[in-house]
Amino acid sequence: MALCNFTSNHHIFDVTPVENLFIQEFMLKAPGDFVKVYLYGISQCYHPEGADNSVSGFAHALGLEEKVVENAFHYWERQGILKVSKSAGNNINVEYFNIKDVLYNKNFEADKTLYKYRDFNQNLQSIFEARLLSPQEYLKVYDWLELLHLPQEVVLMMVKFYLSKKGHRLNINYLDKVAEQWAKDGIDSLQKAEEYIETLESCYQDTVSVLKYLGVKRAPTKAELELNRKWKQVWNFTLDSILHACKETTKTASPSFAYLDKILNNLHLVGMKTVRQIEEYLSARELINDKIKEVLFQAGHKEIAISPEYQAHYLKWTKEWHLDHECILLACKQCVRKKGAASFATLDITLKQWADNGLLTPTNVKTYLNDRQVMDEQVMAIFERCGEKRDLTPADRILFKKWTREWRLSHELVLLAAEYSIMAENKITFMNKILSSWHKSKITTISEAKLDHERHVKSSESSEQNRSLKKKVDFNRFEQHPYTESELDYLFENIENG
Repeated sequence: MALCNFTSNHHIFDVTPVENLFIQEFMLKAPGDFVKVYLYGISQCYHPEGADNSVSGFAHALGLEEKVVENAFHYWERQGILKVSKSAGNNINVEYFNIKDVLYNKNFEADKTLYKYRDFNQNLQSIFEARLLSPQEYLKVYDWLELLHLPQEVVLMMVKFYLSKKGHRLNINYLDKVAEQWAKDGIDSLQKAEEYIETLESCYQDTVSVLKYLGVKRAPTKAELELNRKWKQVWNFTLDSILHACKETTKTASPSFAYLDKILNNLHLVGMKTVRQIEEYLSARELINDKIKEVLFQAGHKEIAISPEYQAHYLKWTKEWHLDHECILLACKQCVRKKGAASFATLDITLKQWADNGLLTPTNVKTYLNDRQVMDEQVMAIFERCGEKRDLTPADRILFKKWTREWRLSHELVLLAAEYSIMAENKITFMNKILSSWHKSKITTISEAKLDHERHVKSSESSEQNRSLKKKVDFNRFEQHPYTESELDYLFENIENG
């Protein structure tokens, strides 16, 4: 035994030194029970014989649970002023450090003793106030710093904001998902965090307003916040527009965000965003739906269920393209004659082209299509005259317009060119070559055209040479008009009069 010792009852009347650095740097921010554990531990270090120096002994002496005692030691370990280890019997051992040595001795093994997040830990715990974080929760938070690379000040601001909204019992796993989203969104500075929180604050308050309008008195859930963010940031609804749409939820006994989301989705699809647009749409919706049913019937659809897509199409045709309802029905009839039942996508293509050409009323369309029918009959007469045996194409109509409207050649002159092209391999191309020559020569009458043809025949040395020449003609070399896909005809045939 040692040469000198205190008497067995000396410790009760002795003093336990506590470093002022502990009081100033650590104690003021620490939970009260954790301070009690630390101070009682120092006492045991100086006088180990004075009481049961174990976790259970600490718990009994301090009136705390053993788990609280263990958490306290782990807390002080995270502050870097002691070290906790486990013995072979799975009992914990605690080694106290000299705080001055930890803070100011450069030769001290700081990486093993002074925990690098000491200040951060204190600030984080102070945000949670009376709720004490567990070691596992701290480890989760450290992942945000080390794996997600979020700055400490950003994490503290994030935690403080969500605790202010959710309360101090907020699950750390919820914050873990939030931290992942913040890292994904690049919130890596205080300025970005402040701007992000300002947006979230607005979203939160708006969501509370919607819940209040629906008669729900509680804090918003994460799913409700996400829906509100979608309505505002993705679909571009204002809070006033959202609250106005809430009126539609009165049609159900239990209004909810899910039901409101369907209403806003329909309004989004039909392009109704402002309060005025929504009011006009809702007031006229029944009339619009009746007209859509008529369109569906005329287009050959048996079902009459009105979807938001149908509404969006119809509003576009009437509001944006200014098409008359009777004009839309006329397009339905044309599509049905051509292909049977017509989809709204097919109608959309047809009506877009009619609108682009100023055909906004049935009168406009009928006049145009009647003119087109006359033109088609003239083109088919040309086919018969030159021996062309195939269906008429949009390119044929474009050529005919060029001959008769651009070059101002009469239909009779075109028919004569068709006769002269009967022996050609590519008859329409050969006709275009003849008519182009007449146009350049300013030939406008039948007699002039016949004289030109006779001169052409006489210039040939013999009929045999003429036949040989015809065989060698490369019709692909004749002057032709280039056509693009956009010039394809889009109108339908054989419209009824009246």
